[in-house]
Amino acid sequence: MITEIRHIIFSNDELKLVFQSVPLDGYDRGSRITRIQVVEGPPPSVRLHSEAPAGGASELEVESYNLARLIVAYCRDKRIPLPKDALKTLHAQGDQLCFSIMSSLS
Repeated sequence: MITEIRHIIFSNDELKLVFQSVPLDGYDRGSRITRIQVVEGPPPSVRLHSEAPAGGASELEVESYNLARLIVAYCRDKRIPLPKDALKTLHAQGDQLCFSIMSSLS
């Protein structure tokens, strides 16, 4: 059996694009993201700091389950192929987020 493993690394700038393009409960996409902090796990999470257009800062903790959902939706939107039956995991890699995909090839 052959196993394929891919790692897609999301920098803070790319994570900003994920949050701005994919709907997330509790986050207003009109807000300006001021800081993204990748929090090591397990499981990893992302702390999102933002400023509303009318003023006022807020902080939102995005857990790994929601992160995975957002990243899969973002990859589909960007036409990045993701095998449906592959094992998908998230890892903190410094201040970046690593999305790993492992699938068996027959």
